[in-house]
Amino acid sequence: MAKGRSTASGWLVAGLLVLIILVSTGVWNPFPGIWNWINTSATLADPAPKWQERLGGVPVHVLNGDGTVIVEQRESVEGRSLTTGAHLWQQEADWTALAGSTGRTVVVTGKFLVKGYRVLDPRTGNQLRKNDKAAAVWTFSDAMIDVTCRNSQDCVLTAREPASGDEKWRADLPGVGFVLFADNPDLPGLRPFEVDQADGSIAGPSRMPRYLGFPIDDEIHLVDTRTGEVVNVLKNAKNERVYLAGGRVLHSEAKPISGGCEQHLVARDPNTNRVVWRLDGFNLGTISGAACDQRSEPRGAGSALLATRPDGRQVMLDAADGRQLLVAPAGAKIIASDGVRAVVRSKDGKTLTAYQLGESDALWSRKADPKASVAVTRTHIVVFDRKPDRIRVLAPDSGQPVVEAASDAKVLTLLPQGLLLGDRRDLGLLAFPSVQP
Repeated sequence: MAKGRSTASGWLVAGLLVLIILVSTGVWNPFPGIWNWINTSATLADPAPKWQERLGGVPVHVLNGDGTVIVEQRESVEGRSLTTGAHLWQQEADWTALAGSTGRTVVVTGKFLVKGYRVLDPRTGNQLRKNDKAAAVWTFSDAMIDVTCRNSQDCVLTAREPASGDEKWRADLPGVGFVLFADNPDLPGLRPFEVDQADGSIAGPSRMPRYLGFPIDDEIHLVDTRTGEVVNVLKNAKNERVYLAGGRVLHSEAKPISGGCEQHLVARDPNTNRVVWRLDGFNLGTISGAACDQRSEPRGAGSALLATRPDGRQVMLDAADGRQLLVAPAGAKIIASDGVRAVVRSKDGKTLTAYQLGESDALWSRKADPKASVAVTRTHIVVFDRKPDRIRVLAPDSGQPVVEAASDAKVLTLLPQGLLLGDRRDLGLLAFPSVQP
């Protein structure tokens, strides 16, 4: 046996010597071909994307900047052609956000733990303007807000029109409740429905809410975003958390009692503190731990928030007036909503049903794998089916398929032209039929 191993080793060494000689003399070099084979990507979907490109790294987010594909990476941001996927421009950045409406969208970038931000043209990457003092910035489809502090107890909020930078209003605040210099720090509000197969920014930036709350030293300073006026200062009472939704201040109270938690939900007018509506025994899904601590925000979108009634049935509540916009059948689960429509999974998990919030009749129903997940947007409903993996883009009101593809890729952005799909470093556009990018 020892002799056999020695003979095999000898042939291996001889083969390597021959290969080295062939490569060094230029007679034959297999390594580029081998590397190309290793680096070749499998197609992201069937039918194949209109284009597919391999990026330099795994993207953090992929956004739609007025028809330019904006790719946020860990230390840079780049623009790519929506038509071909070709690289257009690149800039250094640690974080990236979009602000502005269609035709007036801008790219906002910055560096972690460094004051200020830059505003870029999404088509060229050229700098439009620069801010060297802001501690944070919040971006929306109709505005952007930055905060600048003279010291730890003297800060100014400034709302701007994203494209021009024109100032809309200013508001004074006694500090800010965070120290990171970055985009969109968390503010009290609703936690969006999320699925692993879709990026949280799939639908792009939303409109600025009527009221924003800024947590400072155990208080929430409530700002009216139409005027910039600080209209109220709120405090969390014992066993209570405060959230903002639908133009109301929601006080969620959870008191420990024998065998569970006693829960009350009270909505107040932001300006007068007048009670607008109250519901007892409704569970917002925010409690964790034996002490009834509320450690997370309620799920919802727009003015609609998810809750469970005392009888165990899930509902979508209108934060403005407390109405039950949707009551799921017993045992069914509300798994996705954009605040206008919602999708319910049946008790046996085999059927998905879509509803217009506020209407009792279903829009449509369809069979699905019990592990299927859903993302709801204003323009489409995306179903991620399993066994086998399928992405199905449906018309929201009829449930008719717009495009279906065999794929286990992630949907990074939903565009009028199609879906931007991603899998690790690969990015591709799955185009809708009869739509030209």
